[in-house]
This record gives sequence, C-alpha cells and structure tokens, in this order.
Amino acid sequence: MKILNEILAIISEHPRTGSSRVLAAALASACNTQYTVSLLDVSVRLDESGRRLVERLARITLEADYSNDAQDRALQRLRALGLIC
Repeated sequence: MKILNEILAIISEHPRTGSSRVLAAALASACNTQYTVSLLDVSVRLDESGRRLVERLARITLEADYSNDAQDRALQRLRALGLIC
C-alpha cells in the first residue's frame, strides 16, 4: 500500500526520532487493534505533513490499494526495526 510504504520510508530514514516513533505507533494502530497512538503526541510531535499521513491512516480502509496482507507486512517491518513488539 502506498501510504504504508511512504510512512515506512520516513521511519527508515529517521528511525530514532520522536516523530518517527509517533508515525510508527500510528501505522501499527492502523494495522492492528492491539496497538494505539496518542493523539496528543500526534499533535505535538508531528508537523503538518505527518498529521496528514495520520489522517489518511485513520481512513485506511478507504485507500484504493487497501490490503490486509500489506498491513501484516508493515507490522513485520516495524517489528524488525524494533519499533513495536
């Protein structure tokens, strides 16, 4: 999925920043209900483009290329990066 790949690219480029951690949490939350993201963190730590990405994640099922398989792969990538358990 384009949105997942876009966020994973940002996270991979800057894996240890606060904004990447918030994006990772938002991505995980959009892929599985066991994960959550703080809306306060979204508001405080993300710039406008990051907040727009989170808004798209909130409507992930409306993405033209929506795929449960892509969501599973994104979670695997976040685990490999050590950003989720």
